[in-house]
Amino acid sequence: MKKIYILISFLYSLVAMSQNIERTQKISPYLEALMRTESLNTARRASNMQLPTIEVLAKFAEDADVQNLVEKYGFKVRNRVGKVFVLRIPLTRISEMAGDDKVLRLEAERLPHPMMDLVPGQIGVDKVHDGTAYHLPQAFTGKDVVVGIVDAGFDYIHPFFRDSEGNTRIKWAADYMIDKKYVSISEVTAAMHSSDAETMYHGTHVAGIAAGSKVKDSDWDENTSKMYQGIATEADIAEAAVNSEITGTGLSSASSISAFADIFDYADEQGKPCVINYSMGDAMSFANSRQLEEEAIHTLLDKPGHVLVVASGNAGSTRRLAHKPADMGEGGCGVFFNNYEQYGTYFGIELKVKLEQTVTLRLTDTSYNITRGEWTQNVDGLLSATTLPLGSKIIQVQQKGQTADGYCVIYLTAGLTTQFATTDRIQVTIAGKDDAWVYADPLCAQLENIASIAGHQLAEDGYSMAWPAMLPEVVAVGNIAHRFQILTLGSKYSGQGPIDLTEDECTKGEGFLAKSSSVGPTLSGAIKPDVCAPGVNVVSAQSFFINDDTYYALAGWDIAALDTEYESWGGLSGYFHVMAQTGTSMSAPAVTGTIALWLQADPTLSTSRIKDVIAHSSRQPDSGLSYPNNLYGYGEIDAYRGLLYMLNLDGVIGLSQHQPIGAHFQLNGRHLSVDFDKVFDGTVTLRIFGTDGRLLMTSHDRSVMLDRLPHGVYAVQLTTSDAVTTGSTLIRL
Repeated sequence: MKKIYILISFLYSLVAMSQNIERTQKISPYLEALMRTESLNTARRASNMQLPTIEVLAKFAEDADVQNLVEKYGFKVRNRVGKVFVLRIPLTRISEMAGDDKVLRLEAERLPHPMMDLVPGQIGVDKVHDGTAYHLPQAFTGKDVVVGIVDAGFDYIHPFFRDSEGNTRIKWAADYMIDKKYVSISEVTAAMHSSDAETMYHGTHVAGIAAGSKVKDSDWDENTSKMYQGIATEADIAEAAVNSEITGTGLSSASSISAFADIFDYADEQGKPCVINYSMGDAMSFANSRQLEEEAIHTLLDKPGHVLVVASGNAGSTRRLAHKPADMGEGGCGVFFNNYEQYGTYFGIELKVKLEQTVTLRLTDTSYNITRGEWTQNVDGLLSATTLPLGSKIIQVQQKGQTADGYCVIYLTAGLTTQFATTDRIQVTIAGKDDAWVYADPLCAQLENIASIAGHQLAEDGYSMAWPAMLPEVVAVGNIAHRFQILTLGSKYSGQGPIDLTEDECTKGEGFLAKSSSVGPTLSGAIKPDVCAPGVNVVSAQSFFINDDTYYALAGWDIAALDTEYESWGGLSGYFHVMAQTGTSMSAPAVTGTIALWLQADPTLSTSRIKDVIAHSSRQPDSGLSYPNNLYGYGEIDAYRGLLYMLNLDGVIGLSQHQPIGAHFQLNGRHLSVDFDKVFDGTVTLRIFGTDGRLLMTSHDRSVMLDRLPHGVYAVQLTTSDAVTTGSTLIRL
């Protein structure tokens, strides 16, 4: 009888173990880590305190009764994208829910961070308004297109977002930190800003680049008037605030999915195409712990007129990947802590290793000679550990699953709150047969080669793309440096001269890739980014609502105080400002705004068609490279040439594929005229082409009436005796 009891107990324990493994496999690693932390906090929490909740992505069995699951586990359905649900659920209920046969997967990952470089710069709102290249096509301003911005820190009433009548162009906004949605202009105006606007400004600046209105500052450069504007100056704007720096609100990567879905839903209700900008990112991974996120993004973008543009990241001048080949018995690299990058003293690396291998971490000085702490663990031991001491630091161990080819993926970190000194280094060594990899995510200090230790020179260039920029469904954007120097208010009045980012961002000079711009390939070997745009020293809106501490931290990048007073808005007084910033956070919205122009021309554009336009119209900065490549993608986006290609006008004989410099087209009703920046006495010829390429009209005057042409889009060729002022533009009658 005793033997039977032992056998039954053993079988029961096997079943329980199997159920626990199945339950764990349903839960993403980050969510599991949050649950583990919460279980430690539960004992210390007062009984009357509200249980913390988290937004998660969930997928249920086809025959699941969702309402029954809601009642059983106490969650709220926040959104739905195809078969993926966004839920708000107490952390303490997740493990129980994962054991339900009707629950296929529960997932939440770290909310991506703003992709802005530590060294800010300026924005001339991309080369479109730089004065050295093309101007915005007159026919296309983003009208009847929705530009969505998913970011943090929004000013809803800045002049950059007002129309000609003074009303905000932000037609819809959501604040996921406080669970608020503003679904009308009056509600947006009454709210005035997102709840994080005192300490965050990123979203305001990004939105201004993508879709800022024309704003004039008459005090610029003492006597010279300066016009600021974004790309899609007449687009409708929708903004969603999801701030990764605010903790305790239950936000996660699921919140971004909900924001994407809400904005696309709003655009669909309005019957308008939509392009969303996401200047935020997180680490790539060898393990696919974002299965539901990727499924949801694919579902959202698998529709004409739905486009997602993502910043590539700002880790381009760093090493992120080390590969130990199978025939090397032992090898590795170092982790280099520094003050030069935003996360230069944060430790977080991912290992792709086999069970038979061992991993050694050694905390040392800058020369890797003095050991300050060390441990060696076989992979099996790492999989069973949660923390390991390393000198005075505690290393957290997080399992991220297994790859299809049988490798274990393990994340090692000291946590976001534990920083290393710039005099610290960590030597990472992997021993054993088979290949092995070390990956330092873009939110971590970089890898470096250790010349003094054999086999520890394995760190490679590249592999610095962020997630979700690495996804094939999105348009990933890198950063071109067009302006290294910027004259700020501080440097202007101090007489110190312009601030210079040449040392920080120059690779081959102006017009080439910025040094910080993240590059490919992805961990799977795919080419990224897809395209590049200006992102160094870009000038755009500064949020009015930042507090004094945040303002003084940014004061060095303040460009101008606009002569538009605030007194008509809620009794507040003061001046709106514009500032300079640098990073792929700035180059991404330049592409977002450009795609909005293209969507106005063709609201049915898909992401694949947009990438086709990019491939056939982008400027290729480095003639020594083949395109696409892992530095530039297809090159630098060209809004005008893209429009010509889309409208089948790029092959019209006699039509320039660029707009003129120093000459501007004015269309008042049906009256078309040409103005020149300087006195011009040479010959002028105007020719009007239809979108079928037929020449419809020729004139040698500087103005012409077009009253005989039907409504539609036309190409105008200006040919003068000066090659600089010769070029074409598009008009809409």
